[in-house]
Amino acid sequence: MRVALQLLAFLGLTIGAAQAAEIRVVLGEGDRPHVVIAGEIALGDADRFRNAVRDLPPAIVDLDGPGGKLLDALAIGDQVREREDLTSVASGAHCTSACALIWIAGVERVWQDGGSIGFHAAAAREGDVVRMTASGNAIVGAYLTRLGYPLSVVVMATEADHTSMAYLTADLAARSGLTYRHVPRGLRDGRLTATAATPSRHDLAERMARRRDERHEEAVTRAKQFLDFYFSSANAPPTALRTLAGRIYADQVDSFGERVSRAELIRRRAAYAERWPHYTLTKTGAPSVTCTSGGASCTLVGEAELDAANPATGATLQGTLQYSVKLHRLGATFRVVHEDSQVVPDRAGLLTREIQAALVLVGCAPGPVDGLWGRRTAEALATYARTGSLTVDLARPTYDALALLSVAGGTNCRPDLGHADAGLSEASLRQP
Repeated sequence: MRVALQLLAFLGLTIGAAQAAEIRVVLGEGDRPHVVIAGEIALGDADRFRNAVRDLPPAIVDLDGPGGKLLDALAIGDQVREREDLTSVASGAHCTSACALIWIAGVERVWQDGGSIGFHAAAAREGDVVRMTASGNAIVGAYLTRLGYPLSVVVMATEADHTSMAYLTADLAARSGLTYRHVPRGLRDGRLTATAATPSRHDLAERMARRRDERHEEAVTRAKQFLDFYFSSANAPPTALRTLAGRIYADQVDSFGERVSRAELIRRRAAYAERWPHYTLTKTGAPSVTCTSGGASCTLVGEAELDAANPATGATLQGTLQYSVKLHRLGATFRVVHEDSQVVPDRAGLLTREIQAALVLVGCAPGPVDGLWGRRTAEALATYARTGSLTVDLARPTYDALALLSVAGGTNCRPDLGHADAGLSEASLRQP
């Protein structure tokens, strides 16, 4: 919990609740639009920025503020770089702390005489005490590396103690290898119209369309990479689940038909891992990936082979699942907001037939063993599960249901839990 709090804080914020920064679009001054970000960066400002620039071509982002929430600032910076925006600090503007980390993300950075840009180390508030945080500085370092900066720039941006400020000078920038465009004080607002060629509206439209396609392709690639990470976490030992889940799941997730918190999801996955000590879920083939035009969300659908066993009970699970995972963009990565799986349709009939045959063996009455999942089969399985105080998915055939029948056995439509895993009576049986 302490680490999580550290990740969400940066010294640039003021004591108490932060006011959201002013984010507004200014049109009509040349062909390139301006986006003004003024004030302290607050939670949710990254989303507000994304909504403000959604339909804009590459813009000039004019900055003036004391910093604020680190993660939102870095998410804005990622968007600035992805959109190929320019950043500007005009005369009289003061862009420090997290604000400076947005400025540094511009594909071209403008600094006008009379403006100030300052950096310092990340810090987190613990009660009434503000302390430097190694985890926050690590995030800043990864961000700057992602932007393509050398270690010398990382050191420059994090070297000053959180109680001080390293203000940018021409000498400091030269020593660290940070380049920028110098604008004389007399140029109005420090804007680029007099110092940089402005592309035509036609060129901007073409560039915007090309960049949109590039962002979409990039989102598809990153979504596939994230899916590999998702599957590796599914096969991770229980001791690693808590750490991995924090990097994979959103705070709230629609997981197999239920909306649950990340903490509850961790608990369920840990219980599932204990029930199936030997467990592998292997992605087969390339998934189908659908992303929004801006890459803010992606949905991946594919097949995976499940192979699980519990040597203590003799229970096994094998089969092919069709999975569906929905991701929402968070900075340069994603978080899972929806996950589900079901037996591959052309195999569902065979699995249904096996469940129906198993129900007959334990004295239930599923109707004809015809491979069709219907009311009588679901009711027979419900009766069997209810008499043993078990929970099982009744909406569709699942490998868990077949494993339950095979392990628990029984007669007169009652499971014999004497030789079955006692954990079955406590855990909800769901597809992994």
